[in-house]
Amino acid sequence: MKRTTSSRTVAGVLAGMVAGLIAVSPNAAFAAPGSTTPASVSGSSQPSNPLCTPTIFTQAQQRVETALSGRVTQLNALLSVLNDTSNHLTSADRQMLQNDISNVELPGIEGLQPQVQQATTCAQLRVAAHSMVFTYRVYMVMTPQTHLAIVADREVYIEGLFVNLEPAIASAIQNAQTHGKDVTAAEAAYNDVQSQVTAAQNATSGLAAQVLAQTPQGAPGNWQVFLAARTSVSNAHNDLHTAYTDAMQVKADLT
Repeated sequence: MKRTTSSRTVAGVLAGMVAGLIAVSPNAAFAAPGSTTPASVSGSSQPSNPLCTPTIFTQAQQRVETALSGRVTQLNALLSVLNDTSNHLTSADRQMLQNDISNVELPGIEGLQPQVQQATTCAQLRVAAHSMVFTYRVYMVMTPQTHLAIVADREVYIEGLFVNLEPAIASAIQNAQTHGKDVTAAEAAYNDVQSQVTAAQNATSGLAAQVLAQTPQGAPGNWQVFLAARTSVSNAHNDLHTAYTDAMQVKADLT
């Protein structure tokens, strides 16, 4: 009975991890419209220095207004994600991101909207467009920063689940061995669980803090920080999936 209980405990906790593992989505960190690389990285200056002459001023003005509206929509979408407490973002990280969006980014972008609407010259329009891109960096900093922090924190949470589960797995293996079962394969799988979780922990250690330390003023140079962070969370994601597969193998071997 003791062996059965331990095995069910392992199975139950493993089942609870599935949704979290599936929900971890490293690529969502780069959900900027149109490309995984923002236009400002590839060298385009059009968003901040729109083509504008007196003849086409109205069209240029409408283009900047559309760009501002898109950024407001994006920021509100990020806030919606942050307000979902099921994503396992830490309280401190959630509060920091919510503050940046609610008290800095959104008021700033929304404050530019009447400036653009009231602009009467190309020079005025370019000033507002430049501030829209270079002061706030909605797509180049705020978006990847938010998504990467969420993914990193969620992975750290899942790593903790595995660490807490390890004694139950070890106990289940020991109980099975005591009852005469060959646990060689289960032990090998369990050892790999520990290795994979350690690798994931190494990949995510301090990652959210590093991502959240980036500022709009650091762009475009800090885009490399986000790219490296995406690689790290992707590696951790793969490690955790492998650890889950190993743990399920342990369960199968002990059944």
